[in-house]
Amino acid sequence: MVELPVWLRKHESILDLDRLAPAYLIYGRHGLGKKNLINNFASRILCHSNKQASCNECQSCNLVIENQHPDLQIISREEGKYTISIKQIFSIKDQIYETPFLGNNKVFIIHNLENMVRAAFDPLLKILEEPPKNTYFLMDSNFINRIPSTIRSRSAELEITLPSDLECREWLSKSYRENIALAIELSNNRPFIARDLLNLNILELRSNFIKDISGIIKSGKDIVSISEQWIQELETLPLKIEWMSYILVDSIKHAAASNYAEVLSDSENITRYLGEKSDVFNLHELLIKTNEIWNLFNGDTNLRKEYQLQSLFVDWEKDLGVSNF
Repeated sequence: MVELPVWLRKHESILDLDRLAPAYLIYGRHGLGKKNLINNFASRILCHSNKQASCNECQSCNLVIENQHPDLQIISREEGKYTISIKQIFSIKDQIYETPFLGNNKVFIIHNLENMVRAAFDPLLKILEEPPKNTYFLMDSNFINRIPSTIRSRSAELEITLPSDLECREWLSKSYRENIALAIELSNNRPFIARDLLNLNILELRSNFIKDISGIIKSGKDIVSISEQWIQELETLPLKIEWMSYILVDSIKHAAASNYAEVLSDSENITRYLGEKSDVFNLHELLIKTNEIWNLFNGDTNLRKEYQLQSLFVDWEKDLGVSNF
């Protein structure tokens, strides 16, 4: 198994192989490595060494690494689907009473539990209430507030918090040499997001974002073309919406304490201008709308994203556009 980053290693002790809980729910913001920690837990539960740490040498460990372990089942959204279906959860019920192939334990992983269709939580709860012996569930969520309290009460919870700047920098510096500080800043200390930004040419991505937002605020003429371009780049779309929220937050900071506001440096010209010229009430209302769109795009929506995005851009131009000042 790949060695865990330092901010995850400190959580390894929650998994005591001598006193395993039937279910673990690991939560925190996207980009902190929750799946890495879950893979570590699964390997340790299935390892044949009978030690607290997985040996990474036995047949079981090798099969986990190769994603071919017969006693490890991973449930996540199927390709092209917005939710984890109730059918997928019922399929677990067909498997949990089967005898393990390679040892004494079986592990079921459910990624992004918040993406489960609401009707599937009841059958999952029934499974968690009376799990078979030596059957364990490892679940993760980016939005713990979307998980029913009944599911949470049946799980041992573990929150993954943001690592420090130093922890992020040391981990990223093993693979990268340039723009590390900027990536950490723009990812809000989420190392795996920072890594993706560095792989995507962060300077160009951020430069184009600022250019697009400036164009919307200055004229609003390119709203349709910008929204169409962003929709085509689904990989970075949630991050761009998040950056829009950062602009509004920084603008509110400028409005409250212009000379002392700690804001993102590369967008300070925009946020200072908006903080001085915009109505603070409008900034707060736009922040709520922007966060709602971000939540919508990260949820199980069937709505046309391009229409939602265009609507948000129109609100930005209407409330922040230069013509309004």
